[in-house]
Amino acid sequence: MRLAKSFFLLITICTIKVSCSYGQSKYPQQYFRSPIDFPIILAGNFGEIRSNHFHGGLDIKTESIEGKHVYAAADGYVSRIKISPWGYGKTLYITHPNGYITVYAHLKKLEPKLDEYIKRHQYKKQMYSVQKFPYSNELKVKKGDLIAYSGNTGGSSGPHLHFEIRNAITGFPVNPLLFGFAIMDSLKPSVKALRIYPLNENSHINGSHNPKYIGISGSKGKYHVKGKKPITVRGEVGFAIEVYDFLNYSHNKCGIFSIELKKDGKRVYYHEMATYGFHENHYISSHVDYSEFKRKGKHLQKSFIAPNNRLSIYKESLNRGVVNFSEDGLHEMEYIIKDSYGNTSTLYMTLQSKREETMVQKNEMIPGSEKALLPIKDTGSTKILQPNRGGMDVGAPSNLNLLPKFTKEDASPHYVKTFKYQFENSYSTDEMKVYLSSGLLYEDLDFNYKTSDTILGAIAPTHHIHNPYTPVHGRYSLSIKPKDISEKLKVKALIVRVNKYGSTYYEGGAYEGEFITANPKYLGAFTVLIDSIPPKIRALNVYQGKDMTPSKSIKVNVYDKLSGIASFNGYIDGQWILMEYEPKNAALTYNFDDLEKFTPNIKGTETRSTHKFELEVTDNRGNISKLAIDFLR
Repeated sequence: MRLAKSFFLLITICTIKVSCSYGQSKYPQQYFRSPIDFPIILAGNFGEIRSNHFHGGLDIKTESIEGKHVYAAADGYVSRIKISPWGYGKTLYITHPNGYITVYAHLKKLEPKLDEYIKRHQYKKQMYSVQKFPYSNELKVKKGDLIAYSGNTGGSSGPHLHFEIRNAITGFPVNPLLFGFAIMDSLKPSVKALRIYPLNENSHINGSHNPKYIGISGSKGKYHVKGKKPITVRGEVGFAIEVYDFLNYSHNKCGIFSIELKKDGKRVYYHEMATYGFHENHYISSHVDYSEFKRKGKHLQKSFIAPNNRLSIYKESLNRGVVNFSEDGLHEMEYIIKDSYGNTSTLYMTLQSKREETMVQKNEMIPGSEKALLPIKDTGSTKILQPNRGGMDVGAPSNLNLLPKFTKEDASPHYVKTFKYQFENSYSTDEMKVYLSSGLLYEDLDFNYKTSDTILGAIAPTHHIHNPYTPVHGRYSLSIKPKDISEKLKVKALIVRVNKYGSTYYEGGAYEGEFITANPKYLGAFTVLIDSIPPKIRALNVYQGKDMTPSKSIKVNVYDKLSGIASFNGYIDGQWILMEYEPKNAALTYNFDDLEKFTPNIKGTETRSTHKFELEVTDNRGNISKLAIDFLR
């Protein structure tokens, strides 16, 4: 008890600090109460970098258990209830009179009145996945009302409460940490990595035409580049930084609020995470170094902006953050990183811009971007020529004409075409067609294509659509011509993406003439498989003749190896029942509490009798499995 009181005292003291934090004067302070009745400790915060989106709220720890009480943050009305096995899982939305909406996600269940309200809708639709938009006078709540119980539903990897504040007009999420919640954070952001990129053929970093990691050292908000020598640079370069924020009483890596980059005291780049639109989420693939994320799991946030990156978080940039070192001289660069509570870290570096002789040499081996350069004195701009993929690049001054001329096609045996980001792009062979609408690329792309041997069970070669380390902004069209198969099997055929380990991921598709066409959202390797195997069903706690009177639920595992579960329907004595689906556990669950309230016509609900439980599960290629079990209750 004494420890708890001390903790609350620290939180109270901290509130004095957070109420004065950056940008909070724009947002109502203390209008919203905490959605929980214990201290807020975060597992994740607003704007945190995720695999394919920015995190739109706060992930509040619930002591690794489900069922914690969740409360309305302010007066308002329930404006939306959404139930899904994916994404936010069971989610509640409350609209408030001050122009904001609060969101409560990954819930285990809603409070009884709201739970009955949405379940009646599910039984009416005979669907688990539903959403409903109540009228403003239908489900009113007061600040502090119990509205739900925390859980782990949807795309959650552990019990917690996901909490958001959104602008009611735009629907955009707003950083909840700007609203004065009592969360203790006295820790400064932690800088983990610095990477510098040469952005054209005339640029280099420490004598290399490849991106370079620069060693850094420091702690507690003060960081600098290792070594006494300045970093040598030439031409147009870009910078990226890997940085995280930590909060008191939590070991989780969280996101930062703002990143600023200065050259010789002048701002060249600035972004902040106060708000953004959900429609902008995919731009995260351009905001980060996507290749390094895919290869190494690193979250390097770039401080230079690709031509087709339209994120609204960029508040100020000079030349889109591209820094030009065209004249000799020393330059001081400074990163300034802040969290939502104003805790600040800095990273200092000194750079030497040089025009004199530079020995340009190979340093990093990155498939598809190797540049092994002959050491030739650089008296001007260096031209980069690529005779072959993985071979030797040749560098020569622009006024030296002693080398053979190589065409673009010679750059790589798999190069086929340059795609321009502002236009539609396509490429086709006799066995493959790919089409990208305008706006799907963040910058121009030297598109590569090749085929390789078929994988086990495939009915087409493996088609390598560029590589998996290059992002696209949305789905594109991919058509593959498989070998001849019967009409009966054509409905079972599907395109899959194949990773470097040989694992496959369902992309779907349908026949259009001789080709099967799908719309993937990633580049990479693809082939065609046939799925004629029905899903697997395994009853967990019920079997033929079992007395289920003491049981609270029926639990079943469902699993499909290839195309995935498309639909499921459960019945007791021929009446549809609501089975809750959790894909991460491959679990379907029916709660007997629903029996009398939602299925009153099932025989023998007041006396023990025999019932028939039936389940039908269909995968995404129309393969069906069925289960039928008689039980007592």
